[in-house]
Amino acid sequence: GPFTQAEWRVFWQETNRDQRTEESRRAASPRTPAVDIERSFEYSDSTLGGEVTLATESAGEHGTHRTVFGLEAQSSAVSEMRRGSQYTPSTGALTTVLLGESMPVRDFPDSRVTTLGLYAQDDWRPAPQWSVIPALRVDGYWLDPSPDAIYRQDNPTQQPVSIQEWSVSPKLGLSRRLDDGNTLFAQYAHGFRAPPHEDVNIGLDLPQFNTRAIPNPDLKSENSDSIELGLRFSGTVGGTVSVYGSRYTDFIESKVNLGRDPVTGTTLFQSQNVAEARIVGAEASLAWHPAATPNGLTLRGAAGWTRGDDTVRDRPLNSIEPWRLVASAEYAGADGRWGVELTSILVGAKDRTDDSTVVQARTGGFATFDLTLRYALTKSLRLNAGVFNLADRAYMEWSDVRGRPAGDPLLELYRRPGRNVAVTLTWAP
Repeated sequence: GPFTQAEWRVFWQETNRDQRTEESRRAASPRTPAVDIERSFEYSDSTLGGEVTLATESAGEHGTHRTVFGLEAQSSAVSEMRRGSQYTPSTGALTTVLLGESMPVRDFPDSRVTTLGLYAQDDWRPAPQWSVIPALRVDGYWLDPSPDAIYRQDNPTQQPVSIQEWSVSPKLGLSRRLDDGNTLFAQYAHGFRAPPHEDVNIGLDLPQFNTRAIPNPDLKSENSDSIELGLRFSGTVGGTVSVYGSRYTDFIESKVNLGRDPVTGTTLFQSQNVAEARIVGAEASLAWHPAATPNGLTLRGAAGWTRGDDTVRDRPLNSIEPWRLVASAEYAGADGRWGVELTSILVGAKDRTDDSTVVQARTGGFATFDLTLRYALTKSLRLNAGVFNLADRAYMEWSDVRGRPAGDPLLELYRRPGRNVAVTLTWAP
């Protein structure tokens, strides 16, 4: 017909995660007697979706055009549950109450998340070295929770909410090829992000830690306008360098510490909207194959720096990660069956936080080194082994402790492992 290319695809994906933990705790003052604890975390996501893509190509007096039209739709059924029990060998007592929670529990109700996307994009080449790409996308988002008896028993006063959202997002890209290996690019994009279902309907209560995550049924969709400028280059050294800036309305900030409930004394966490926010940053990624070394050696580096602010309250956004630099050296065998890699990760200190509600526990900068080995035993079976945190550093990730108050006695529980070893087998038929 009128299209030079047409593709359609229907897919189904089933993800099931079952994590089980068994602990034997000896008697130690002030805890007696010895106990055996079993826990399980179950998560499932069943997704059915489809895509249709249509493309046309044309050439005229003002250059060539490749226009693409597309439709994407998918529906996911998401379920989560935690189970647990505690057995006391000396008395034979068995209980399903752990850390003050009566198991089993769901942290959010069974939910169906449906998304629909319609888009059109034109890649216009007015000259061989220029590319102009305007695009328009329409997104639909639906959230339908289905609370069962387990969820209602743990959250008797909570009424899960449904969401229906539509958004129209324009985009414009521009690139200029300088030569065979270097291209300058610029891009404007309007962004849309619907409220995550776990933020809207979460119900996580940890009585032993005096902590509760509460839902936000009034959470609004996040909208943004972003500009990015950068350079792509290839050759002996290849990579991308870019800077960007974004302005947000109703920015979604997760895990905001609201302080203590004046009635119960429980520390409350909730995802909230920031009326207006600004995020700026820079990113770079490089790969180098040294000419004076064997072909199997590759040096890589990637760095990212971001700064975010609530522009209404003139305070930092706590969800912004500190700067991070990753560098690695990899040597791979000529047949591609094996490789060894040394990786270094440098992370800056988190020194900008919003302490207006709670004085945040900040994290210091750190550096780690990992040595890993991969070997393909067969076409389908691969062995991976590694020694991680070679220098045995004590450190915490900001994403783990964000929202915890300074001086919190539980902070040590978030410290990452020291030197550790892991061996895994991966089978991909």
